[in-house]
Amino acid sequence: MSRYKYTKIESDKITKNKVLTSTEYPVIASSDNDILYFVKYDDTYMNLAYRFYGDQSLWWIIARANNNFVGNIKMEVGQKIIIPREVGEILKQHTKINRI
Repeated sequence: MSRYKYTKIESDKITKNKVLTSTEYPVIASSDNDILYFVKYDDTYMNLAYRFYGDQSLWWIIARANNNFVGNIKMEVGQKIIIPREVGEILKQHTKINRI
């Protein structure tokens, strides 16, 4: 799976070269259905996304749900994080925001 799966490619207006556009991500609110998970040694957002969603490119959902999306994306062992279960609505919002 490409980590750029949800990024649009456009042509630069001046050089006509293909460029990746900026991707916007929806705000992810907490839900009673969320999974509370305690980080273990060697966990990453990508391997957690694969374990819970079957798709490592959805790493951003877990990072965004835990307010770790900008800056430090390193998780500490024992840290409690939220893993959203209802990813369908999150992906719909993401598609709408980015008009994919």
